[in-house]
Amino acid sequence: MKKGFISFIIILLFAGFIFYLGFVSFRVPVGKYGVMTSKTSGVYQKIIENEKFCWRWEKVIPKNAEIYVFEKKSCVFEQSFSGELPSGKIYSSLVKGEPDFSYSFDFEIYLSVKPENLIKLVAAQNLTGQKSLEEYLQKISAKISQELSQYIIKMNENTVIASYNVPEIIKNLNLNNKYDFVTVDEILIKNASVPDLNLYNLAKESYKKLQAEIDANLAEYAKQHAQKIIENENSVKKLSKIGEMLKQYPELNSLLSNASASEVLKALNDLK
Repeated sequence: MKKGFISFIIILLFAGFIFYLGFVSFRVPVGKYGVMTSKTSGVYQKIIENEKFCWRWEKVIPKNAEIYVFEKKSCVFEQSFSGELPSGKIYSSLVKGEPDFSYSFDFEIYLSVKPENLIKLVAAQNLTGQKSLEEYLQKISAKISQELSQYIIKMNENTVIASYNVPEIIKNLNLNNKYDFVTVDEILIKNASVPDLNLYNLAKESYKKLQAEIDANLAEYAKQHAQKIIENENSVKKLSKIGEMLKQYPELNSLLSNASASEVLKALNDLK
């Protein structure tokens, strides 16, 4: 009777220990999400939360499973994007006052991942917790800031925009479908400095005309210079022929010293 009771206690303790090992809910803090990956089953296809009971046999096996914890909130990223319109300094030099054709933007970008997408993202990007998630979203926010900047510059091409409808821009850029599993919750434009695009385009056209004129002048100069080179080359060839004839006929040297030398030189000059 006593042995049976002891055996029952041992079995009960063992069962409790197994239950403890596999009870994964308590391993996730309140208000956070947990995603479990294991060597035997890969990524578990359900979000683990403290408030919801979840027991998994994968966690019973030593060193088989890991539970990665993520925050239940949007991640905010400060992003800046700046630069200069193509050949801005060159075009600026053609305009009085040398206007600045540079641009700069400052954004506050809020990104999140829905619970059902968090599991897919962990599998696709090998995320191992909140830090790795934020590093991934940081890269996405940098890409978004570049897209936003280019779009805003284009918006100002024909007119100056005083304010921006950010939700409309997000929709037009299709940002919530462009980056897998990532949701754009909000974007704040803290600064949007765009140069005078009309003035830039005028300077660009002026530069093209100036460049065309320079190219035409260079082509004419090259043509004239090439003609001179040809003439000089012919002169050298003629002089070479004269030198060869003087070597072959030494008596011609005496003719060069009298009054008929000009006639001789004229005849030599006509040599082909």
